Amino acid sequence: MKECLRKQIFLWTASALLMGGLAACGGGGEGAPADSSGTPEGESEIKIGILIPGSPTDGGFSQQAAEAGALLEEQFSCEVAVVEAATADAIKSEGESMAAEGYKIVFGHGGQCSTPLAEISKDYPDTWFVTTGGTEVRENQFPVSLCLEQSTYVAGVVAGMMTESNMLGCSVGGDYPAYTKTTNAFELGAKSVNPDVKILFNVLSSTDPTEGYEVTMNQIKMGADFIYSNSNEAQSGSIKAAAESEGVYAFGTLGDFIPQAPETVLANTMGDWSKAFINATEAILNDEVGEPEIMYLDTSNDSVSFEWNEELKKEVPQEVLDKVDETIQAIADGTIHVPNEYELG
Repeated sequence: MKECLRKQIFLWTASALLMGGLAACGGGGEGAPADSSGTPEGESEIKIGILIPGSPTDGGFSQQAAEAGALLEEQFSCEVAVVEAATADAIKSEGESMAAEGYKIVFGHGGQCSTPLAEISKDYPDTWFVTTGGTEVRENQFPVSLCLEQSTYVAGVVAGMMTESNMLGCSVGGDYPAYTKTTNAFELGAKSVNPDVKILFNVLSSTDPTEGYEVTMNQIKMGADFIYSNSNEAQSGSIKAAAESEGVYAFGTLGDFIPQAPETVLANTMGDWSKAFINATEAILNDEVGEPEIMYLDTSNDSVSFEWNEELKKEVPQEVLDKVDETIQAIADGTIHVPNEYELG
């Protein structure tokens, strides 16, 4: 029954991805002719699983992982399954099923995957378990850290310089360092240019857009005129609240949210999660991992960026634009150090 449900979830996500032009990997169907190795033509012997916490069409975190699956198929001629697994039990169960089926790599998208996969990785030494975030390092498991805190620091600089209320709103989808490193960076960036700024901070109980909307609207009522939310699907609710409030700007996180509210989303804080999946896969398939350790992706390898809404950028004071360029360069050359999740503990 559980295996049937897992396959149904995969088929649903694959269909959604295909309809959106984000085709998840898949080879020939049943009955496809076999090659000399016994593998059906069009199918790969290499199987890769991707566990995501939310919808593969959320426009942000989960969708980036789903899109990465299509890139892996294209670049490595592999077969990729994209499966939603939002709880620790689901992550462990789905990861174990994939490993038992001979998957070469199981990606857990999000630091929440680190501990559940560590509980099973020792039982499947022929499978690599890679988490995007998290702390667990094993003989066949390691995390990849996307330093989104660097681009979020830049957003904080913008908000700190442009706020008229000296009140900024922040929300995250979970109370652990992979999330809070971004709000910490936002606050550090804002206070680096405006020591008087105050931060309204909330940890959401879920990634429901309705909760994101309500929490952000409450922050706005308390005076926040710039909004940053790193909360998966709930982010769309936060942006909606900002868009409905006069004089309030928002930043998109891990996706292009400008089309959702072109007069409100001032910029996106971007991280290219596809590089996490590609770099890790390449290292594993080429037997280049060596001693497993944290793999970092940041501004130095063009994995993290700050992208303006070009229309709204025209209204941004030149001193702010200059400060943004200066800050990005300082982060890249190490003059400004923004704490990552491991430094925050």
